[in-house]
Amino acid sequence: MIQKKHFLGAIIVAAAFAGYSSDSYADNGLITYSANNGTKEVKYFGTNKKESFDVAMLLADKYAKGKKIETIKVPFPKDAEIGNVKIWLTKKLTLVNKKNVPDVMSLDATMDDSTAIVKLATPYTIDSDTLYIGYSFDVVELTDKTQLPISLINEKGVQGLWTHSNRTYRSWMDKSTYGCSAMQVELSGFNANDAYFEGFKDYNNQVNIATPIKLTLLNRGYNGIKSIDYSYSVGDKKGSDRLTLDVPIPAYLNASTEFTITLPAIEAKGKYPVTFSIDKVNGEANSETATANSSMAIFNKLPKHRPVMEEFTGTWCGNCARGWIGLEVMTRLHPDFIALAYHSGDVMQVMPVNSFPGFNKDLGYPSANLDRSYEELDPYYGVSMEPFGIEEEWKKQAEILAPASLETEAAFTPDGKNIKAKATLEFPEAANDADKYSVEFVLVADSLHGEGQAWEQSNYLEDNDIKDNYPFPEANIFFAGSSSIQNMHYNDVVVATTRLRDGLIKLPAKVEAEKAFSIEGTISEVDSIKNEANYPVIQDSKNLRIVALLINEKGQIVNGAKAKVTGYETTGIRNINTNAAEADVPAIYNLQGHRLQTMQKGLNIIRTKDGKTKKVML
Repeated sequence: MIQKKHFLGAIIVAAAFAGYSSDSYADNGLITYSANNGTKEVKYFGTNKKESFDVAMLLADKYAKGKKIETIKVPFPKDAEIGNVKIWLTKKLTLVNKKNVPDVMSLDATMDDSTAIVKLATPYTIDSDTLYIGYSFDVVELTDKTQLPISLINEKGVQGLWTHSNRTYRSWMDKSTYGCSAMQVELSGFNANDAYFEGFKDYNNQVNIATPIKLTLLNRGYNGIKSIDYSYSVGDKKGSDRLTLDVPIPAYLNASTEFTITLPAIEAKGKYPVTFSIDKVNGEANSETATANSSMAIFNKLPKHRPVMEEFTGTWCGNCARGWIGLEVMTRLHPDFIALAYHSGDVMQVMPVNSFPGFNKDLGYPSANLDRSYEELDPYYGVSMEPFGIEEEWKKQAEILAPASLETEAAFTPDGKNIKAKATLEFPEAANDADKYSVEFVLVADSLHGEGQAWEQSNYLEDNDIKDNYPFPEANIFFAGSSSIQNMHYNDVVVATTRLRDGLIKLPAKVEAEKAFSIEGTISEVDSIKNEANYPVIQDSKNLRIVALLINEKGQIVNGAKAKVTGYETTGIRNINTNAAEADVPAIYNLQGHRLQTMQKGLNIIRTKDGKTKKVML
């Protein structure tokens, strides 16, 4: 996975609505549609070529249908040598003879400093569910201001970003992975005070505990939002209150902020109806019918959900340094965090890559999954590609109700040869189909280390320009200027799993509510566990942990638990330092981290048996 930061520049994290001018809240009958809402720094990208560009974003808000477009604004780099600027509307992105042909209108823009502006003499009424709003321009002179002339906001959003040019992008290309267009569209026809919310869902809690719920408040009115009056009910309990925002939400369509209310505690197990309404906005009746209905499930004991992150990594992989940081920081900050690190192409690989659960070969290394339910996940940036975005993803996953509570324990047998593992489960509700769930026991080793290059972590985090993305002490060793880090200790390393040895262990079909029961499994012949090169991988039995996974019929993890393996005093596995030179696995990889059978055309990464890494171009 590629850090987009190298190309686009620093990601700016701004406080919600900081920096808005007073005009942002003006009662002028207009509301702005844009990813460029005044709190986020405008960035630029391009092709470093003198060519002609077409750029578009999407207006796909059902509430915009029937409203009018009044003005369109496009920011450019200051003093950019550009010309022939046109702003246009189209329902379909179309090229005729390799030239953009809008099917609604195209107008010449005027320049106000570095902003292109079109004010429609006759406002355009939006009459379709989707509409592309775009602009075209020529790079007149290739300068440092026009190498990257296309303005954007460096985060994903519904607006998106599409680009066409006469030299580089010969067809319309979706560049939304880089962010959203920074165009601003002023609309009329909306109500003055109009608010709605997102995030309302079904909730779970246990008896006699109040329930905090987090909601997202969004604006759809040209007055913005300074306050709301809301009401709620849960079962037969009702309440109401006023929320006054320290920083008002400005007059941008779907501009938002998060707020939390606390629903009262319920005294008895059961399922209760929940309603929430936004009754007033800015002291006036809400124009939006903003009432939602949901439910609250109350249990005597709420199962604790511990999400499990599985990471795919290798010491040869320079980008995998950020995965190491992600796991270490999460473990320090969140004691319930469970990580399973599957190593490929190094001394810690214990299974073929095709046995990695949930591994997406297209993503390469480092990559990860969360509860085997995420298709794309970076072990540090998460899915948002925000610095340390993995934390937020893990927190959201932890809020999902687990079907059962899960605890685990494990100990060596008296002869020190095998590990007996036990998972204890308790379902809050009786079930007759619990056999759709299975248990997997995974043995992990901590503090694996050794001497020699085979144990060194390749490091691509030498660039101090991105150091601000890693504000943790665990990252300091990677920004010290070395491309290879010595004296590394690797934690959470998967060394064995019952999934590959004995298969998954099914639960009984019938389980009683709130009655604990146990599932057992065995990791046999621990001292014979070896890496792919057939050398021992476990160094010290006191650094072993067991991880129990509760898995549903779709193969997803629905809960996890971890525990130290006890009874290690009976084993002879103590302070064994694997010889790096003879235990390393020679391998060939491409730049995406995919293992190859033979070298291919282009750049190959060769990992030799003595632990050295070199690049070979064919």
